[in-house]
Amino acid sequence: MNLLTDDLTLRTVTSSDIHEISRMWNFFQGGVSIEEAYDALAYMTENHARNEAGPFYHLCLAVCKKNDPLHIWGWCGLDGKEHPERPEIYVLLHETIRSKGYGTQCVKALLAYAFDVVGLASVHGGCDKQNIASAKMLVKGGMRHYGHAENGDPLFIAVADPSVKL
Repeated sequence: MNLLTDDLTLRTVTSSDIHEISRMWNFFQGGVSIEEAYDALAYMTENHARNEAGPFYHLCLAVCKKNDPLHIWGWCGLDGKEHPERPEIYVLLHETIRSKGYGTQCVKALLAYAFDVVGLASVHGGCDKQNIASAKMLVKGGMRHYGHAENGDPLFIAVADPSVKL
């Protein structure tokens, strides 16, 4: 699967991506071994199969620049493991490509996919209360701030039908 934005390709990964998966899976801690990358690939593949077989479960896409589609710069997707009817959006980008509008492009593409392809009624999101850049990304991408978690972290929502009042 490929989702295209102005500058990015958000895509599923295959075994041909194993070295990139190894480099970028858990990239905040320096990546993972090739064996762990194969486990991550199996995890993503199983989740995508579950999405096709029933209620929305989990979607993980590699974030690649359109002009460099084999190089993974981060991950994004929708997590519906706990609440398939209202999954949570996530975007994890390598620090070298942050603050360039790529996260906003990911959010827009994921919301379009969630509403237009999957048929979800809502998508939720959140971030650490100190992560102002992520909060701005979610709003610019089409989500609305609607409250706070018990720990003070901001909560966001996007709905398929804009006439729905929260």
